[in-house]
Amino acid sequence: MKIKLALFIPLIFVAIGSHAQLLYKIEGKDLQKPSYIYGTIHIMPKKQFAISESITTALKECDALVMEVDINMDLKTKIDAAQRSMLPNGKTIADITSAENAQKIRQFCIDSLHWKESKYVRMSRLTPFFLTSIILQDLIGKSKSFEVELNKFAEKNKMTTLGLETIQMQMDLVNDVPYEEQIKLLLEGLTTNNSEYNTMLNCYLKQDLNKLGELMNDAELSPEFNANFLVKRNQNWIPQISKMVQEKPIFIAVGAGHLPGEQGVLKLLQEAGYTVTPIN
Repeated sequence: MKIKLALFIPLIFVAIGSHAQLLYKIEGKDLQKPSYIYGTIHIMPKKQFAISESITTALKECDALVMEVDINMDLKTKIDAAQRSMLPNGKTIADITSAENAQKIRQFCIDSLHWKESKYVRMSRLTPFFLTSIILQDLIGKSKSFEVELNKFAEKNKMTTLGLETIQMQMDLVNDVPYEEQIKLLLEGLTTNNSEYNTMLNCYLKQDLNKLGELMNDAELSPEFNANFLVKRNQNWIPQISKMVQEKPIFIAVGAGHLPGEQGVLKLLQEAGYTVTPIN
């Protein structure tokens, strides 16, 4: 099974081992209090969403919530992010692909998603990647996000919120993928009837990271994109995490695929001298 680009952002996974967990305690290097790191799935059907007691307990021990991006953005940043999700110079999907491809995408949105023509016209101004993300959300239906819900917890409990990078950095990485490749993956994704997402979601719920690793190894993504989106970002995060955990106990929530592997955050933290322990 080939995994499409649409699923890479919500479900970035690599195998870590048969007894892997999603929540880990960070200790060592004379830390006064432990910190925690949790592997998230960025979008999940509402009926299957839950924040476990172990996550809540860990959060209550921390002073700050740290995510890939601090979603508490000012208006200027939100506007800039919205602009980066759109095709330049007022272009639409029809301007960057063949008439046949554009019609297939339009027809799917109108026939399968029951969009009105006016909605498709608006959405067709998005880059193929972000249009694919919108389509995925519609296919999933009512959903919840760990980032949003964890942020609500932080706000309620007066926790500081921080980001490991800016939204601009994250979106620029995605936008570096050529439109032609984005269109190809979008079209392929329209034929799967959401089955790939459901397969990956089931693996996540079972914490079957070995299976998730197999799926991600088949991802139709260039080695350069994988290196930039996973490896380099993981490496860039370690100095920031090291500084933060020395200052106060923090709860880190990042896409699960950033945690495992030889270049994963868990291994990099261990190499930096920290003890990383899985928590059930």
